Amino acid sequence: MTSENHASFIEFGEIERWRDAGTAHALLDVRERGEYALGQIPGSCPLPRGLIEICLEQLVPWKNIPLVLYSNTGHRSGLAAQTCRELGYQDVRVLAGGMNRWAEEGRAPVYGVNVIGKTFGERLSVTDQVQQLDPDEIADLAAGSQAFIFDARTASEYAKGHIPGAFHVPGGELVPTLYNSGIDGLGSDHPIVVHCAGRTRSIVGAYLLKRAGFSKVFALRNGTMAWVMSGRELSVEASPWNSPMITEDGPARAAAFAADFVHDTQAFPIQAAEVRTSVERGEACYIIDVRLAEEYVAGHVPGAVSCPAGQLANAVDEHIGVRDALLVCYSNDETRARIGAGLLSRIGYRRVAWLAGGLEEWSRDGGAVVAGHPQAYLDDLSFSRPDIRTIDADRLQAQLLRCSRVLVDVRRSSEYALSHVPGSVWVPRGDLERRIGAYAAPGTPLAVASDRELRSTLAARTLLGMGYQDVVVLEGGVNRWAAAGNPVEEGLDGADVSLAEAKEDAELVARRPKLLERSREDMVRYLDWEERLGAELMSTTESSTGKDSP
Repeated sequence: MTSENHASFIEFGEIERWRDAGTAHALLDVRERGEYALGQIPGSCPLPRGLIEICLEQLVPWKNIPLVLYSNTGHRSGLAAQTCRELGYQDVRVLAGGMNRWAEEGRAPVYGVNVIGKTFGERLSVTDQVQQLDPDEIADLAAGSQAFIFDARTASEYAKGHIPGAFHVPGGELVPTLYNSGIDGLGSDHPIVVHCAGRTRSIVGAYLLKRAGFSKVFALRNGTMAWVMSGRELSVEASPWNSPMITEDGPARAAAFAADFVHDTQAFPIQAAEVRTSVERGEACYIIDVRLAEEYVAGHVPGAVSCPAGQLANAVDEHIGVRDALLVCYSNDETRARIGAGLLSRIGYRRVAWLAGGLEEWSRDGGAVVAGHPQAYLDDLSFSRPDIRTIDADRLQAQLLRCSRVLVDVRRSSEYALSHVPGSVWVPRGDLERRIGAYAAPGTPLAVASDRELRSTLAARTLLGMGYQDVVVLEGGVNRWAAAGNPVEEGLDGADVSLAEAKEDAELVARRPKLLERSREDMVRYLDWEERLGAELMSTTESSTGKDSP
């Protein structure tokens, strides 16, 4: 009897009724991230089955919220449902027939990741709220004027490569930073260009500056991808931002802009005491820290999600499993929180608020503040460690040379492609039960590896439960193996996965092996996809208003 026989099934029509009524629930795609990116049910959130024990309680912190899981058919989602119930979730269901049946009934999947935020960016583009220039126009502009160029991405992305001469100012910091510098008073000889890797964050950043009153603002059309495709090179030389002047009224102007920015949205202020009451009652409420990551690490509200305001359109949906939950943005005061709340409301989230008085008021009102990295929970092995044997690198290497043990790498396909132990095979933890038989019979001695030990320890527990008796975990994982000078290799040898899926599995900000680097064709395909979001949006809007499509 399979896990599907024990699952509680739900038809998609019921999910649609929940959506129409605003009923809080989580629709989770438990396939691998690459599979999700190649086609998913609109409004779903990616949570690969192999990460459920690690990530679910951060993605959906409330055990009483209904969870709906799906995979292609029902195999992985049925197994995932069992894990969710073991974690204490009270209402867990599997989409009847999985995504295959959902599509067979005539519904169309969406492609890519962060679709809701990218659609917002394309909406700004197609309604002409942001003027975009191609690389040749930007180069001419920079040569003929004293233009300021800003990279609105994260620090790690900026370090990997940016437009030559660009300053790094994350998108959520652009308005406060530029108001403080007073460059809007320098005149039209100083146009402003905002860029990212593709389209969304440059468009959103330029939109914020335009709303803030900066008159000559442009977005680099198609970002660093277009810059590279035009035959130009990116720079890795840092250009620290040095304000041409410092204005005393900068903070007040930024606060006034932020207040105006939320004025025509549904976002509202919420008091610290009300937020704490909501948390204590177990209500669905995500607290989102929209400051920079280093500010979060220094001190944040317990349980808060770290997502800087400039990254909201590109990343927040992967932190929020319950789309109809209350989203509360906060920053030190209210300025960046209001900007973040205004963006989330415009992106399309229904219930958005900002913390009145910010973190300062939260602390004055007795609220706790804790320090630490947003992913510190990934270091916790306490729930998975007991009774799992480990093996050190020297012993494992000797056994691999004698072919007396099979090494199974259970990480993501993109991680495997970047660096893995020679001779290992890739079997994603989320599909271990179905795939392991192709590489090892139940009596085969196995070693399991992940980046450190967390995922491999969980996978080892699964294998032991399946009847594999000789299972060990690589101490310190592939990270320690490589750090000790042991051999590693790139590529997908030993991995039964398509190159397209492995490329989609790699996060945009992650380091990629040469094999997974975006080719020109990949870049064109990705940018065309983003632009199609805008075209589809316009087509839908015109159809709903009775206009003919152009």
